Amino acid sequence: MKGLINLLYSLNINKVDVLEYTRHLKNIQIKKGEHFQMQGCSARYMGYIDSGKFRYYKVDKEGNERTLWFNKSFPFIGDYHSFLKRTNAELCIQAMEDYEIILFNYEQMMELFDTNIDTQKLRTTIAERSMFGWRNIALALYFDTAEERYIELLNDYPDIEKEIPLKHIASTLGISPETLSRIRKKLDKNP
Repeated sequence: MKGLINLLYSLNINKVDVLEYTRHLKNIQIKKGEHFQMQGCSARYMGYIDSGKFRYYKVDKEGNERTLWFNKSFPFIGDYHSFLKRTNAELCIQAMEDYEIILFNYEQMMELFDTNIDTQKLRTTIAERSMFGWRNIALALYFDTAEERYIELLNDYPDIEKEIPLKHIASTLGISPETLSRIRKKLDKNP
């Protein structure tokens, strides 16, 4: 909660309002491998975490999991689009480690956003991060080779291979695990 309180102070919310606001928020514990959100279920909450990695994925019509990205450095988690529309989630969000998550329901999030101009900027930042993330995924899948996407992923997440199963990394890149193995071997030979 300390990270969230510091964030709220940085948004020029006075101490009394921060304490009043945060006392109504709910904390949950989530274990590695558990889901914060499941595709098809109500997207009732956004979450705040001080740090951590979450896998965002979607299950296709054949039942295959398609990993879209890993949230590593942004403290807000959730299917923001579905949350704002108040519809069922389109994505699954799985913890890659044990975490404590602070939950915001829709009304709490809107109350926060309506506090002042700085909290409106937070709303804009969350929306922009979501939009830029989707844009980068689409451009990379259309215009970059699998090897280029892999190198970029390693630049963004240097320890990803130690923390995330290779099948999820391959899925994020839009390739099979076998293709990822060939790329890794090639890069190991030509560093």
